[in-house]
Amino acid sequence: MKKNKVYKGNILSSPIMFNKSYINLSSFYFFYFSALGAFLPFWPLYLNYKSFTPYEIGVITGTMIGTKIIAPNVWGWIADKTGLRHRVIQLGALSCFIIFTFASSMESFSGMVALIFLFSFFWNASLPQFEAVTMTSLGSSYNNYSQIRLWGSLGFILSVFSLSFLTQNYGIEVVPTCILSFLFLTFITTLFVKNTNANQKKHNNSLLSIALKPAVIGILLSCFLMQVSHGPFYAFFAIYLTENSYSTNSIGFIWSLGVIAEILIFIKISSWIPKYGLQNLFIVSFLFASSRWLLISFFPESVIIVTLATLFHAITYGMYHAVSISLIHEYFTEELQGRGQALYSSISFGLGGSIGSIYSGYFWESLGGSTVYLYASLFAFLGLIVSLILVKSKYRNI
Repeated sequence: MKKNKVYKGNILSSPIMFNKSYINLSSFYFFYFSALGAFLPFWPLYLNYKSFTPYEIGVITGTMIGTKIIAPNVWGWIADKTGLRHRVIQLGALSCFIIFTFASSMESFSGMVALIFLFSFFWNASLPQFEAVTMTSLGSSYNNYSQIRLWGSLGFILSVFSLSFLTQNYGIEVVPTCILSFLFLTFITTLFVKNTNANQKKHNNSLLSIALKPAVIGILLSCFLMQVSHGPFYAFFAIYLTENSYSTNSIGFIWSLGVIAEILIFIKISSWIPKYGLQNLFIVSFLFASSRWLLISFFPESVIIVTLATLFHAITYGMYHAVSISLIHEYFTEELQGRGQALYSSISFGLGGSIGSIYSGYFWESLGGSTVYLYASLFAFLGLIVSLILVKSKYRNI
């Protein structure tokens, strides 16, 4: 990759832990996912404390995830067309902080839905564009993405531990303040983001022509099904464990174990990708996902089995996400990078995650959590079938 005044090629060309670009990129992931670590396990519990019903919690969570259907594509188009990817990231982070200051005072269901919609519209501006910044900065060594992304997992786990302690000692009402603190720190890190797409070449193919390739359709459809299967986990896993007599500390500990395993995978995955290939690792992640939800469905009262299933998070999110990001980067190159990552985010985490949250909320009361996780296992299995048939990696080795 050519050097220019905007950014300096492959950031791994110097010792990574002492590289300024590495520190800037890693710090964003750390605080962004610290905010997510406060949000995912504890926000549903906070909404439950505020007397929202399971259906309302499902809709609120689905609204946050659902904005990923449109928002990433809007911001990706703006970033790619203006060449100001770093400004999009900064605007998204600052807007999130400002909007969320009103969260603790929101009492009505409609008001909370509206607030979460606005919040998540800007929340989804930052991460897909930052993924593009990271992959561009890595250059041809993009299989080393996980060495930077693991700091996000570390931030997540430290956040979960901190919130477990704080909620146990000071009550669940501290959750909005903690989330707000992490959002502010996330914004501060964006001030150090460098612009990486000002000098990118024009791509000969359109976004649509790339997206309609059978392999890309397979990747996006598989990712959609993976996130549909994760819907009950993100929206109701903490509540599911509470219903099965787990304490708040136990819930935080179980979440943290999954993220610790995820960090270990992030450390190893950069060497696994050249050895085993993106396609094979992608397929394996779906096999683990289907098995994970079956275990949680049939054995919710077993701490050992639930913990084992949670450790599968290393594969069903850690390995899966690192491989997915790399697959998208292979097909969406140069000026299409931002929109390619946005398309991946919107179809998988957006459309898939939203449908996953809404269906799990809708069926939770009538069918019960165990049955909902059976549906989750089925969706993951369908993703396995699609990935076996359609998904191809352009390169076996990187």
